[in-house]
Amino acid sequence: MKTVLGVLLGMALAAPALALDKPRDFMPPPIERIPNFRDQTREVIQELSLYAKKRNPNFQVLMRGGHELLVKGEIEVEWEDIRDPDGTNFIKRLPLRATYRQLVKTLDGIVIDGMYCGPNKFDKPLAEMIKARTELDAQLDRERRQGIHRPPTPIEMGPFSNDPAEELRKAAEIRAVQMRAETQRRQIYALAAMRAEGRNLMAVDFCATPAEAEAAFRAGLRDKAPTFAKTGNDKLDDAPRAHPAFENAVEVLTIANARNWLPILRSDRFGTKGKFVEAIANTNYDVVVVDVAHRGADLLVKSDIATLKFKKLGPRRLVLAVMPIGRAFDWRWYWQKDWDVGNPAFLFAHDEAPGVFITDTGSGEWKGVLGKYLTGVMDLGFDGVMFDDVDTYLWFEDLMPLGQ
Repeated sequence: MKTVLGVLLGMALAAPALALDKPRDFMPPPIERIPNFRDQTREVIQELSLYAKKRNPNFQVLMRGGHELLVKGEIEVEWEDIRDPDGTNFIKRLPLRATYRQLVKTLDGIVIDGMYCGPNKFDKPLAEMIKARTELDAQLDRERRQGIHRPPTPIEMGPFSNDPAEELRKAAEIRAVQMRAETQRRQIYALAAMRAEGRNLMAVDFCATPAEAEAAFRAGLRDKAPTFAKTGNDKLDDAPRAHPAFENAVEVLTIANARNWLPILRSDRFGTKGKFVEAIANTNYDVVVVDVAHRGADLLVKSDIATLKFKKLGPRRLVLAVMPIGRAFDWRWYWQKDWDVGNPAFLFAHDEAPGVFITDTGSGEWKGVLGKYLTGVMDLGFDGVMFDDVDTYLWFEDLMPLGQ
């Protein structure tokens, strides 16, 4: 008889649940027709990155989140098995844990949230985490060849008590530990793949105390992963401090040379556009990431970008634009008044937050919007782009699970 703990742990390897406000009258397709949502997202990012790099080889491209896109995971193996049950195309498949090098090579860096603060933070240096994971995977592979099959992250089994309340409490506790280990496993694969290809790592951390934030800055320096850490809420909209951690007077023209960075993805709290530009111009961050439009609608102009490109100390720095891939927002400059779910068709569903919509990244029409977005970013003179909201493939995988 299954315990409550056993039922809950059965979901432990599933992707973290996102918003599931399904479109009205949604009917899931037959399992063999469920798309590979990760590959759809890869294609979009690769197309955009290749276009940008062809137009300007020095254009810097970051991807925030989306670490499952960089290394092949179990769900894609399962997807291929469903599509090719006889293994006809087995020899053409990438093996499990293989790096998607074509995508990696189009990126200059990846941004990971919560590396040093929060429930999934790394409690050891990154190099040690990568080494331990590599050794464990090698051991698991050896055992598998001997007919011993263990999950990639340990699963503690019960029952632990005859008290249902205690069983539920213990189940929740173990599931949290399991989810942390699984999240870290996926992140470590991605970070190792990026580092192996000479790409860069960056972090965003929302910390409980100033002391934790300072520790995050130091950990980022140790791991060569420049970190933006803040306390308070989890919104990237605060007025910046003039002197960042590890401030330097060196000119920075590539992500690889950055020691610190500043993402301000909403500028609503800065009053006028002029005050917003001035606030950032009076800082010494090596890299700043902003929206292309103040308060989502008042587009920055070339002179604004030119002003932002220099630290208060004088040397040049990088200015990147944030560019959401998997979500659309009714406050952004491209939004049209008559848009809603299903109109246009790429607006697939409402997300949790008001005015936010999950987009169909496989839609040609949405790709057209993104193409115009990137062209506008480059025309304005931005030094690069940070693709954001890329992990909505997890939302679709929750909506259309392969195991149903």
